[in-house]
Amino acid sequence: MLPDSQADVRGCASPKPQASMSSSSTSWRLAGAAGALLCAANAQAQTTTLDPVTVTASRVEQPLSRALGDVTVIDADTIQRAGQSSLAELLQREHAIDIGTNGGPQTTTSVFIRGANSRHTLVLIDGLRVGSATSGTMSLNGIDPASVERIEILRGAASSIYGADAIGGVINIITKRQADRPLAISGSVGAGSHDTYKAQVNLDGAQGMWSYGLQYGKSKSRGFNATLPGSFAYYGDRDGYEQENAAARLGLAWAAGHRVEASVYHSRINGQYDNGVPYDSRAVTRVEAYSLSSVDRITDTWTSTLRFGRTVDDYRDHASATAPRAQSRTRQDLFTWQNDLALAAGQNLSLIAEHLREDVLSTSLTGNFPTRRRTNSVAAIYRGDFDRHHVQLNLRHDNNSQYGGNTSGAVSYAYDFAPGWQATAGAGTGFRAPTYSDLYGWGGNPDLKAEKSRNVEAGVRYRNGGTTASVTAFRNRVSNLIVWVDDGTGNWTGSNANIDKAILKGVNVSLAQQLGATTLRASADWQDPRDAKTGEQLARRARGSLKLAADHRLGPWLLGAEWLATTPRVDYAGAVGRLGGYSLVNLMASYDINRSTQVQVRWNNAFNKHYELAGGYATPGSTVFVNLSYRP
Repeated sequence: MLPDSQADVRGCASPKPQASMSSSSTSWRLAGAAGALLCAANAQAQTTTLDPVTVTASRVEQPLSRALGDVTVIDADTIQRAGQSSLAELLQREHAIDIGTNGGPQTTTSVFIRGANSRHTLVLIDGLRVGSATSGTMSLNGIDPASVERIEILRGAASSIYGADAIGGVINIITKRQADRPLAISGSVGAGSHDTYKAQVNLDGAQGMWSYGLQYGKSKSRGFNATLPGSFAYYGDRDGYEQENAAARLGLAWAAGHRVEASVYHSRINGQYDNGVPYDSRAVTRVEAYSLSSVDRITDTWTSTLRFGRTVDDYRDHASATAPRAQSRTRQDLFTWQNDLALAAGQNLSLIAEHLREDVLSTSLTGNFPTRRRTNSVAAIYRGDFDRHHVQLNLRHDNNSQYGGNTSGAVSYAYDFAPGWQATAGAGTGFRAPTYSDLYGWGGNPDLKAEKSRNVEAGVRYRNGGTTASVTAFRNRVSNLIVWVDDGTGNWTGSNANIDKAILKGVNVSLAQQLGATTLRASADWQDPRDAKTGEQLARRARGSLKLAADHRLGPWLLGAEWLATTPRVDYAGAVGRLGGYSLVNLMASYDINRSTQVQVRWNNAFNKHYELAGGYATPGSTVFVNLSYRP
């Protein structure tokens, strides 16, 4: 779908916001100018860009242009050009995403997709669930982007595909893959501001039936003071970190259409943070993923995949010299059997059975409670292409030993109404499982039910040669939200209850244009995430944002610039003050020494703007990073 076409663009108009935002009128004028520029330039574009591959939208590999839903792929080149940027900073540059951090890349990070809570984002590593069943979030700071091949982002409710926690969207982190030659060695070394150093080496290859991959990376930084004067946690020192990652993969294609593969991924970060005491408080985060799979083509129309995966999210907190060490660890074992069937020309069906076992260890939980819970799931995903009509139907049932059963469904539809043009619509449901903290922590309530959501969206997409553009509007209603309720005694006692609800709605406009040696990208977001009971804006989510980027190839040189601007945000529920809006400029240049060797310079926050992503916590300021890379 969205086939390439040489038809001219007619009737292009600048994007216009669907609601007024006095604090960002300049941003919207710039968005309109960017849209007009891209539309006008489109008539001259003759370059056809490569179509990235995605697996997240339907659990089978397909071109991005054929995926139904709001999907983005951050590719290897983009990650490499990101220099010293953290995984959260990479995500922040994509549309409909906000982040919050308690200081540097080693600290707690929250990701909000389409205004949803950070607990409403499901994070996968190579398709495996990873995260803390205690807190309900995943330690994104534990993943070094240097160890990642690409990142896929699926926006909107996706519980009908992946089960619990996919209310706002899914982030699928794909690690490095093997080369198609007997031996390929690649790597990079870099240094930059805050005494930051990074190094990465990869060894990949394929010979006959065998393929393999090995990688190791390490980075360290003296960092900066993570807190601001006046903050309750302030202590005037630098907060640095050390991070390492390692991975191995071995595959055997033992017959035509039959392949087995084993893989292991490990990432660890040891980072300092401020706790208001004269002590180097530190947190150690470890993320691991193990996988063993067998993919077998039974017939020309039936492919069966058996997979066992284990992920570990381990967090250890050393707050002071006298405080006991705190720990939170979640181990998830996932058994999957997926059968992909070709029913007829343009029609496919995936039937999935899964068993998930979660084991929890946490020093923050009290009393007697089950440390293990199980989920049995069945799902069906149907994809059909009928000339200019395209449809995807998802249905999934999850039965959990702790909080009961949930059935999720979704329908996505697209219609090719003109060459290169496509109208889209979709509706789906999602749910979030109660965390162990919700159930057994302070104020815990073991009778809690899952949070639930109903999402609808519609849009228009355009793809023609080097031009892509889209407009997407969404509305997501989240109910049964878990909040703490005071018992009225005045003793700060109470319990968690399913009594709150939220309405998340918004519009996104995204454009990309390839003009010979120049690439232009722009996105503008307006969203209104609110507590449906109080009417308050949800914390740390901007109502408006504008993101612009441009790259230009000049012989061996590649020059680039990015501009990101957001409106003010609420810091926390009920807060009187607000986090100010901000705009950042990032600059990048790279030089090809030869076909395989490249030197890159990246300057983040070039004008050294002061801003906060969480009240009382600092951001890095202006930073420069120089990187030398080799890729055969």
